[in-house]
Amino acid sequence: MIATIFFLVISITVIFGMVGPITRQQKIASQVLSSRESYFLAEAGIEDVVYRLRTGTTVGTTEVLTLGGSSATTVTTDTVEGKEVVAEGSVREMVRKIKTNLLMGDGVAFYYGMQSGTGGFQLSNNAGVIGNVYSNGNISGSNGSFITGDAYAATTVSGVDVSGETHTGAVPQDFPITSEQITAWKDEAALGGTVGSQSLSGTGNVLGPKKINGNLTISNSAQLTVTGTLWVTGNLTLSNNAIVRLSSAYGASDGMIIVDGVSTLSNGSDFYGSGTTGSYIMLLSTSNSSSAVVLSNNATAVIIYAPNGTAQLSNSAQVKQITAKTVSLSNNAVVSYEQGIVNAAFTSGPSGGYEIDTWREIE
Repeated sequence: MIATIFFLVISITVIFGMVGPITRQQKIASQVLSSRESYFLAEAGIEDVVYRLRTGTTVGTTEVLTLGGSSATTVTTDTVEGKEVVAEGSVREMVRKIKTNLLMGDGVAFYYGMQSGTGGFQLSNNAGVIGNVYSNGNISGSNGSFITGDAYAATTVSGVDVSGETHTGAVPQDFPITSEQITAWKDEAALGGTVGSQSLSGTGNVLGPKKINGNLTISNSAQLTVTGTLWVTGNLTLSNNAIVRLSSAYGASDGMIIVDGVSTLSNGSDFYGSGTTGSYIMLLSTSNSSSAVVLSNNATAVIIYAPNGTAQLSNSAQVKQITAKTVSLSNNAVVSYEQGIVNAAFTSGPSGGYEIDTWREIE
């Protein structure tokens, strides 16, 4: 009997001696798991905000992301060089913090597939945008028109199939290029000298930087290689399989043609970058005409910018981005926005978009 009692006492002592360490280990393991969950939740929160900043989607000063009953809070503040984003993840009272600093990138920030001024958007007959749309006016569509991303309008959105979210009452956004910058680019072109109207044929044409005091006409399979900024004081006409391309010396950078008159592009005429992925040509029209830029049956690597007038696309025309006071798309015309245009990197000009500078845990 005494031996049995001693055995029970010793056994109970051993068991209780083991319970303490096991309980502590379980608590430690639970805390480690909660800490890891907090870390990944903070990562998710900061990735969400950074993605929205880099794609031009609206971001509040404070954002809360909830996953699995726990939350991550991100706080975004302006800095001299860009943005600072701090995310705090909390799971079962275990807190982890991550901070990233974003710098303004080199380039003009085209955040949307299309951005219009007060003239708004008109889409019809299966025309559409692959990407987001922002209008300082309304967005209206008919007959199979579509937007694959989000649609933001200061007034109304109607008659268009929007795959993303629809936002009305949006705050009007400034266009990404100032008149002062356009003037600077014109001056840059004029430094290369001034010539009269140009009517090009053949395939060996090279121009830039240059001010063309008159019209620029390219037709009948003629090809022009742009070696610097071009400023056309008159009209630009491309037709019948004409081609405009950037010199390979541009590399990943972008080039531009500034036109004060009307730009008309038709019948298979086309634009090409330098040959390096992410290189584009911007056709910048300063015209206030209702037909400032008219495109049909073209083009590929081109960005259309017409802050004072109307850009019209029809008959399966395809471009990468449009910013204009008024935008009209019809008859299968498509704007296929590419992410790289957030940082359209011209050889001179303003900064735009965001690049990640640092990304680290701070707590």
